[in-house]
Amino acid sequence: MGGQYHRNIEYRRHFMQSDIFLYFCIANSDYMRHTYIKPVISFFQNLKARGLQFSRSGKLRPGFTGNFVFLVLSLGMITFIAQSDFVSHDLPKDKIIEADTVAPAFTDDDLLFYRDTITQLLLQQNFNGTVLLARDETVLFSRSFGFADFRNHSPLSPETPFQLASISKTFTAAAVLLLEEEGRLNIDDPVKTHIPEFPYEDITVRMLLTHTSGLHNYMYLVERYWRKDTPPDNEDMLDLFVRHQSGLNFRPGTRFAYSNTGYAFLGLLIERVSGESFADYLRENIFEPLDMPNTFAYDLHSREPAREDRAYGFRRWGRAHLLIPDVDHDGVLGDKGIYSNIIDLYTWDRAISQGKLLPEHRWEEAAEYTRLANNHPVRYGLGWRLQTFLGNKVVHHPGRWNGFRTTLRRYPDSDATLIILSNTNRDITPLMRRLENILFEEEIASQRLLAEAGE
Repeated sequence: MGGQYHRNIEYRRHFMQSDIFLYFCIANSDYMRHTYIKPVISFFQNLKARGLQFSRSGKLRPGFTGNFVFLVLSLGMITFIAQSDFVSHDLPKDKIIEADTVAPAFTDDDLLFYRDTITQLLLQQNFNGTVLLARDETVLFSRSFGFADFRNHSPLSPETPFQLASISKTFTAAAVLLLEEEGRLNIDDPVKTHIPEFPYEDITVRMLLTHTSGLHNYMYLVERYWRKDTPPDNEDMLDLFVRHQSGLNFRPGTRFAYSNTGYAFLGLLIERVSGESFADYLRENIFEPLDMPNTFAYDLHSREPAREDRAYGFRRWGRAHLLIPDVDHDGVLGDKGIYSNIIDLYTWDRAISQGKLLPEHRWEEAAEYTRLANNHPVRYGLGWRLQTFLGNKVVHHPGRWNGFRTTLRRYPDSDATLIILSNTNRDITPLMRRLENILFEEEIASQRLLAEAGE
């Protein structure tokens, strides 16, 4: 890894001297705009415009491009930004999961390369959120950028919980598998076995897990029929399906169609089978046993006040950010509604890799392709989407909900992890691709060399 780091030194040196980097660090950063006064920016701009340079006599004089002075001052500002609250410090030492191996897989130069390269990328893109990259039991990068709440400019930290959106499905599916391990259900049971009012005879628990049930979107029913002042819960959602006799989109098991409804019914299933609320069951059986203190279900019906130190979802409006408030759909859990941070999600990733909570073969089963009735494979397992990247299996889930964009990507063949949590409605897919390329830069370089050698 160190060789690749040194190959990139010249690129990074030139980049840090450029006006582009200074612009993104100072002029285009929401944090810097709201925190530091305009004369500071003007000072740097005027200094660069005038160009200060030492004359042969040793006196400082204007008139030429003062690259040396400008570089020194720019690097000073960059260092200040890197140490500020806008770009948080790395993961707390007591939260880093230590590797069992004696020899480190990455050198200090490698870690410096990841820190500098990724920090520059995220500042360039004016990213607001938190990011973690890890490989071979080593956290390569973990930092937060920007605000948890744009209304009062409270800064994010690695500990800030985000609405995970559909990453929540990975926890819902694990809870169902836990109940099966306890002998309280079988995922091939008809849903009616555990929810007698469920109006569909031929849908199994597995079909809910794999998005092959054919159920309509519950959100449309809520929008059309829900008239109460308080948001519906999962029982209310069931009642809407019973009262309005919503049909199916296709015969269960014959097609794949991504379904939030299926996971909302799984949330209800967990409550019926366990006799506990969805939030309590996950806390007692997943979050507490794995020591995930900042992970919880955001239950609008709970008597306990919501955590105020969480991230809030915003949408961009010009240069401003507008808060996206809770909506009726937020009362339903299972398909979304879990809050967590990069620290706890990395703990979740390590637990899966190490076969904790569930037997190892159950985690492997969760990452296997689903088969339709005609035996056609589907790139979705039990709570996880499935892809490949550079020949590596990718077990992942993205999330998208009311001002939050998230992704948890696991690469079990390479023991690598990529986590992005953002609380704005900006698409993070291009950023995810660039971070993925950085995480696998050596493999990409090797493939390029092989391709060139074969020409």
